[in-house]
Amino acid sequence: MKFNRLKMSYRSQNLLGQLKTRTGLTPNITGRFAMCLSLKDPSPPNPEEFDEKGSEIHPSVLFGEYEDIFMALMLKRLEKDKLDPQLYLNKMLRAHFNRGTIALFARINDISDFYSMIKQERTE
Repeated sequence: MKFNRLKMSYRSQNLLGQLKTRTGLTPNITGRFAMCLSLKDPSPPNPEEFDEKGSEIHPSVLFGEYEDIFMALMLKRLEKDKLDPQLYLNKMLRAHFNRGTIALFARINDISDFYSMIKQERTE
């Protein structure tokens, strides 16, 4: 099983651009944080909420050397949500990425906010 290229929503593309301006971090780095935030949310995201009018990002760019870890996290989450990985892996990857980007954007105003967010997430 493999991830396909991820087609982000137009909104997520814009938010990631703004996050880069705010923090200096590239979309692949902020995208990893976004994925983690969404995967931690107990409710499943709705893939239909997000258009596919944004940029494409290749999984090897998005996840880098951590692609296998994110695959394991996605498979575990699909199991928890009782979704067939063959049918839903890439659809739910896109949904988690987009939902997580929106959640991350609301929490990050500058690079120092990452420290506060990570500290808070570790204690929850």
